[in-house]
Amino acid sequence: MDLNLIKDIYNLHIKGFEGLDFNVINKSNYEITYSKDIKDSYSNFLSNFDVTNKEEFNAIINEADEIFSNINRKTTVYLIPYMKNIYQNKEKYFDENKFQLISTEVWQTYTNFDKLNELKTNCSFSITLEPTTDMEKYADFVMQGYQSGDDEDPYGDLDDGYRQGYINYTEIHNDIKTEFYLIKADDEIVGTTQSVYNNELYGIYSLALKKDYRGKGIGKEVLKQQLEMCKNKNIKVAYLQTEQDFYPAQMYRKLGFNDLCEVYYYLKK
Repeated sequence: MDLNLIKDIYNLHIKGFEGLDFNVINKSNYEITYSKDIKDSYSNFLSNFDVTNKEEFNAIINEADEIFSNINRKTTVYLIPYMKNIYQNKEKYFDENKFQLISTEVWQTYTNFDKLNELKTNCSFSITLEPTTDMEKYADFVMQGYQSGDDEDPYGDLDDGYRQGYINYTEIHNDIKTEFYLIKADDEIVGTTQSVYNNELYGIYSLALKKDYRGKGIGKEVLKQQLEMCKNKNIKVAYLQTEQDFYPAQMYRKLGFNDLCEVYYYLKK
């Protein structure tokens, strides 16, 4: 497991979050990321810390509880592999009577760019990725793609606050670039996708399709086009983050993405 790569992805991920009207509270031994508009645990969490014993862990949790309470949020720990001791001893720290595992993400990477031309998508539509700066329009289509009402959709109950986050988007870091795209199938807008990248990493986010356009190879074609963008920028590693054990993770593997690690969200009861 490449812990340096995992930490680099996390750092880029957090910087991308900040542009969507997120805030980061930096403490000496941990950090809290939160949103004023979004209430879910995926956007309000404690992370980027490590401990050597449970006393240190409890002290951090107690301090974080007060901060989360002041912003009307629940305490959630975003557990990532480079937080070595706690990650390797999850059962010790996350007593099931006090914490609930609410999500397991898998981070996946793509590096096999020399075989990108061999990637078959079997898509019968003409797919184009149209760059947009109309964030209200983009936000509307993100919500349409994610709020499908489908029980098999891991993001089907996406918090409405994300819409305002996209509308408020501001690029605040000079060392990263964020691009937003409307996905068009035969000139009809059917979804969205987003790229967040620097000189070393290319992250793919917000890939969402309207329910009626799923299972038709469109998502695969979109990913292929984004990977081609990554290759053209001479970036060697593309990544994405998705829910483990749901259909997208397996689809990405079939396209050549490899599992890098699992990360966990623990909600304090």
